[in-house]
Amino acid sequence: MNEIVIRDYRDEDEQEWMRVHAVILSISHSWNYSIQQRPVYTHDSIRIVATIDEKIVGLMDVEIESEPGAICLLKDSIGGYVLEFGRLPEYAGMEIGVKLTEGAKDRMLAKGVHRLEFWSQEPRAQKYYGRHGMKEINRHYRFRMKPTQDIVDYLKVRSIGCEYLYCACVPEVFEEVKGTHEIIEKHPLEPHLCIGYEIRF
Repeated sequence: MNEIVIRDYRDEDEQEWMRVHAVILSISHSWNYSIQQRPVYTHDSIRIVATIDEKIVGLMDVEIESEPGAICLLKDSIGGYVLEFGRLPEYAGMEIGVKLTEGAKDRMLAKGVHRLEFWSQEPRAQKYYGRHGMKEINRHYRFRMKPTQDIVDYLKVRSIGCEYLYCACVPEVFEEVKGTHEIIEKHPLEPHLCIGYEIRF
């Protein structure tokens, strides 16, 4: 097996990138939805891939803020928000995530940006970030719940139906929310704890 190469994404990578993304998505809770086309970003971005033998095995997209707080949670400096990040499961243990992160850091530094934010609701990813010394910056629950009758009535007057609401709350009130609202618990709409991490360089 040849070495891992980190390079910039190319337009001709799209079909292969989508296939790799779909495989990663299928085994992770990191995403809330599947995608059918390559994401397009409104801000400046870094899009890189990890390849072995010229085949894409990992990916990372970072959208860069135009001003502090435009995308990232922390507002003390301009940061990059990591939107897509992962590697194919058969390449576990090869430090592909570390290499992608280093590649992103190099490109961020070239743009004068010194911070990355990572957010994930995937427990394995959370352990990965902690294991690699990333600092936790916040956490919240993401969940779906049945709308209350007043919301149903309000929308019905406007000819709008509502199957469920997509919501978020801090962990301290999540049990209270569960006690007063009908939270959807069945996969794939079950609640997830989302944790944010950052690295500075």
